[in-house]
Amino acid sequence: MTPCRKVLLWTFPILLIIALTLSALPLFIQVILQAAFIEKNASTLQTGFLAIMILLIIRSLTDYGSQHLARKAGDCLCAQLNADLFGTLLNLPIDRYQKLDKDQATTVALTRINEISLSTIQMLTVLVRDTLMIIGLIACMAWLDRDFALFTALLIPFAVIMLQVIQGQYSAKIRANAPMFTSLVNHLLRSIIHFRHIRLYGGQQQEYRLLKKISRSLQRDNAHQSNYSAFIETICLLILSMIFVAISYLMLQQGVRNQFSIDQLGAFAAATLLMIAPISRLATIPRLSQKIQKDLEQLFLLLDQRAVYSHNSQTFLETQGNLFLEAVSFCGPILEKTAQYKLDLHIKSGEIVAFVCQCKQERSLLIDLLLGFHQPSMGKLRLNGNPFDAMEHADLLAHFAMVSDEPVILNKTVAGNIAYGLTECAREASITAAAQLARASEFVREMPNGLQTQVDENGANMTNQQWQIIEIARAQLKNAPILILDNLWLQPNQPFLNEALKNLIQNRTVIVVIQSLPATEDLIDRIFLLNNGVVTEQ
Repeated sequence: MTPCRKVLLWTFPILLIIALTLSALPLFIQVILQAAFIEKNASTLQTGFLAIMILLIIRSLTDYGSQHLARKAGDCLCAQLNADLFGTLLNLPIDRYQKLDKDQATTVALTRINEISLSTIQMLTVLVRDTLMIIGLIACMAWLDRDFALFTALLIPFAVIMLQVIQGQYSAKIRANAPMFTSLVNHLLRSIIHFRHIRLYGGQQQEYRLLKKISRSLQRDNAHQSNYSAFIETICLLILSMIFVAISYLMLQQGVRNQFSIDQLGAFAAATLLMIAPISRLATIPRLSQKIQKDLEQLFLLLDQRAVYSHNSQTFLETQGNLFLEAVSFCGPILEKTAQYKLDLHIKSGEIVAFVCQCKQERSLLIDLLLGFHQPSMGKLRLNGNPFDAMEHADLLAHFAMVSDEPVILNKTVAGNIAYGLTECAREASITAAAQLARASEFVREMPNGLQTQVDENGANMTNQQWQIIEIARAQLKNAPILILDNLWLQPNQPFLNEALKNLIQNRTVIVVIQSLPATEDLIDRIFLLNNGVVTEQ
């Protein structure tokens, strides 16, 4: 709540004005009744009604102002919780990604954040405003010091109609915000699914800014729709109040003609009726606070998870790509059993080594070991003589690039996908050069806007091979000394892809993690077969 304190401080005097205008209303009613039934003073009667109308207009304006500030405070709180959520989910340890129910966790978390923000500010507003109202009305009754009787509410049918209109506006706001909210959820899910590439290419900050941008757009749309709904609500309440004033004026004019005095009784009745609504709202505070507490408990189960934050600047400790796997052991699942693999080898700089493993989970686990996302059960990994656990993770990842056989789409444009994680510092010339080396320019130049062409988030407007070439261009631009190829290698009858791969693997340490024996083994220095816990060198 700390970022919202300034807005809440500005809200308090407006809520005080609302309470004072409501508390003063019975006193003006007494003046009107006295003028109508006791003094028979038409001039004072008209002045009293004019004062009440001005009072109600002030109340309507201040009520609109309080709603505007409450929405602003709610948006501020929502933005703070969203920022914490984005920062946590984009920096979780890898084991948390595997255990996290991504679809349910993100959808529920974003929904709860929105509900918590609205409910918290609503609860605080109701608590302060209605408490001040009750105190003011009690003080007004003490000033009058008379017995009172309940006054029959004449505007209940109109109140029901106005409430139905207000509820209809609230439902319309939810429907209007649904598409943008779905977009936010989908982008956050995509960021979590592609966490390996995002972290590998240092795109956490880029994803963070994109998520915040979508979140802010959602909040702006929500604010516009809320302002419209608040305007309709204000008009409804103002019409309701004016009708009440008009009916009261007609009744009291009859009182003037009949010389009927009910000034104090009318003031007491008004004060009592005015107290019903704030008391009813205050009675809902315990239930509302319990709901908020439950949502907060569930939300902070996610937000309180340990995140691994690292500095944004990735630096190369050395330019070589020597990898040492010293008695490294890891477990891979084979059907319902567990296979224990042990790797003890030195991958020299510029060497091409292939690991053949049929199990997809084992291939992913091996890649996570090499990238430092997963720790081996035994043994150590060293990069150029430096232990993995002694390096900043960002510095370790700076030495690696990866290309997968499955498309990994991380941006809305072709250039953005090539320069992912380097968007702020990559120049167009370097992006173009990387695209040419990867042979991506062969098909990019035929696109409507070249490198700035918008691409479908599911990759439907490009072939799988074209996306593989885009990933090769992304790795070319990063220019890391060590390259990991995930189930991808030279293939017959794919000259463009083969040429792009050959350009990429030059002067690099290449680790090919593949499902079956490579179709072309000429360029590979060593091949290791991983099968049922046994490592065999071919």
